[in-house]
Amino acid sequence: MFKARDIAEPDTGGTIIHNIDPRTKVAILCAMSLMVVSLDNEKILFCLFIIPLFAYPAARLSGNKYWIAFIFIALGLWGTIFSQALFYREWPRTIVLTLIPQDFPVLGNITGGLYVYKEGFFYGLIQGLRFSAMTASGLLLCWTTPPQKMLLGLVKLKIPYGIAFMVVTALRFLPILLAEIFTVIEVQRLRGFNPLKIKNLFKGLMNTMLPVLANSVRRAGVLAASVESRGFRAYPDRTYLKDLRYNPVDFGIMAVFLTASTGIAAIKIFYGLYAGEILYISALRWVYEIGRYL
Repeated sequence: MFKARDIAEPDTGGTIIHNIDPRTKVAILCAMSLMVVSLDNEKILFCLFIIPLFAYPAARLSGNKYWIAFIFIALGLWGTIFSQALFYREWPRTIVLTLIPQDFPVLGNITGGLYVYKEGFFYGLIQGLRFSAMTASGLLLCWTTPPQKMLLGLVKLKIPYGIAFMVVTALRFLPILLAEIFTVIEVQRLRGFNPLKIKNLFKGLMNTMLPVLANSVRRAGVLAASVESRGFRAYPDRTYLKDLRYNPVDFGIMAVFLTASTGIAAIKIFYGLYAGEILYISALRWVYEIGRYL
């Protein structure tokens, strides 16, 4: 059974995935986000989704990481497909399964019938694969990049130090916050109150959030006093014990992902202009054919 700390706690290691520059990982994540919003083909999206999954064994992640990734991805994928299959409102729609017929007493009149649509299933699959690809990539970034390197990488990308520090701090405090929530729930259960019952949900939520929120405010105050006492804003420029340097692997990986993402985005833009009858260039007919498939 994994712990809450395993969700955001990075794995230490000297694998090739760990040694990739954090700036390269951020660039890959940005390229992935551009590709997933540009692509509409579920087969290509699936191939894009499994790319970060191949890096998991190469990073030698612990078994708990696999379970966490599976839970997040499975819940997101299943929820997106199921919801879109039921509530798809575009036309045409092909009914593949009837859950509640329209003439069903009471519920049929209220819902107008509840059906599973073929087009909704594939639309949900596309959206779910987009979510899954970004989830798998984001988790890999968090699990293979120590906070110190993440902070330095964001600063080297010209992100203001205060914002970079807040991002890294949020990632560090996330598992602590989850652990506190689970602890408060367990304490309530030991006292004979089950906050997970439907009739106890509101009271259980209040009993859980109040101590967690109070502890978060207290922790934020301690952190603020700590960083200010160490000269957080004493000088406009900061120095670092260790520096980051790109290596040939970083350049090669960035070149592949950035070229692929910009190429796919450009093809989809030209195809969108052609499909909307805004711009047509006869020399780009091959681009339109590729865009129709993407």
